[in-house]
Amino acid sequence: MKSLTLLAPLLFCVTLLCSSLNVASDSAAEALAILKWKASLQSQNHSVLLSWNTSNNPNTKTSPCAWFGIHCNHADSVIKINLTGYGVKGTLHLFPFLSLPNLAELDLSTNELYGIIPPKISQLSKLTYLDLSFNQFSGQIPPEISHLVHLQTLHLAGNQLNGSIPREIGQLKFLTDLALCSNKLNGCIPASLGKLSRLVSLLLYNNSLSGPIPPELGNLRNLVEVYLDTNRLTGPIPSTFGNLKNLRVLHMFNNSLSGPIPSELGNMESLSEISLYHNNLSGLIPTSFGDLRLLTLAHLYENQLSGPIPEEIGNLNSLVDLELSENQLNGSIPASLGNLSNLEILFLRDNWLSGSIPNEIGNLMKLTMLELDHNNLTGNLPQGICRGGSLEYFTANDNQLTGPTLKG
Repeated sequence: MKSLTLLAPLLFCVTLLCSSLNVASDSAAEALAILKWKASLQSQNHSVLLSWNTSNNPNTKTSPCAWFGIHCNHADSVIKINLTGYGVKGTLHLFPFLSLPNLAELDLSTNELYGIIPPKISQLSKLTYLDLSFNQFSGQIPPEISHLVHLQTLHLAGNQLNGSIPREIGQLKFLTDLALCSNKLNGCIPASLGKLSRLVSLLLYNNSLSGPIPPELGNLRNLVEVYLDTNRLTGPIPSTFGNLKNLRVLHMFNNSLSGPIPSELGNMESLSEISLYHNNLSGLIPTSFGDLRLLTLAHLYENQLSGPIPEEIGNLNSLVDLELSENQLNGSIPASLGNLSNLEILFLRDNWLSGSIPNEIGNLMKLTMLELDHNNLTGNLPQGICRGGSLEYFTANDNQLTGPTLKG
């Protein structure tokens, strides 16, 4: 027993020494792996990479933890690489990264990386954050990316990726941010994205996506922003979007969407921006829009909307920008628009509006831009229309207005 008592501290020291040697060995191996990737780059002499080198002092432990853009945990193991925005040029040579077993975050955005995204990226099994945005990657998004089961952020925006969005991305159940915008992606939006129940941000704009918007996206109750604009989407706006009670931004402009605007959109109580311009939408502007009390921007212009402007729009006290031009709206301009005390932009031109311009428009003290031209408006210009002193741009030509001109 006495011998064991004497041996215990010795065994502890040996264990501690072995553990320390293992950590040092692992750290040196990770340093070597990172240097291998540096050697594959065309910009290996870039100023930000100068710190990536082994020490000339043999008594100094080789560790990458002090290198620029490299972050380690308490065990000196690399957990994060962040080289965003430094003009690093080369291919995504993955083999060295596979020697970093604890790598959780890889941010190589805004560089000059090119080539394909290798399918072997699936082997970076602990990744929670992957940002390869604003590079020159081409080819398809590898379906194998779905094997990154811990991924919370996937940003591939601003590249030259083509092909369709892999339906397998719908398997990334922890994903909160998905940005595939500004690529050359085509085909349909996969209905499987409707399984991403934790998704907060969905950015698919500026691609060549076609076909209908999947109704399954209405299942994503945590969504805060949806950008589907500047694609080739067709068909109706899903009424299921009315389930998105946390949605703040909905941009679907510059598509070929058709059919009516669903009245269910009035249920999106958190919505602050809705932009549906330059589509083929028809039918009435839903009166339920009057329930969107947080709305600051409504762009519905360049469609085929008809019928009157709903009186209920006057309930939107937060509205700053209302643009309904280039539709087929008829009837009179509602006097209730005079309640929009924060309104700065009101565009109603190129419609079939008739009747007089309501005097209540003069109540809009913050109004800077007003377009009423190319309608069938009659009567006099309200003399109080400029009394707020903010109006800088006003058009009312091509109507049937009479009476004296406005006084400055």
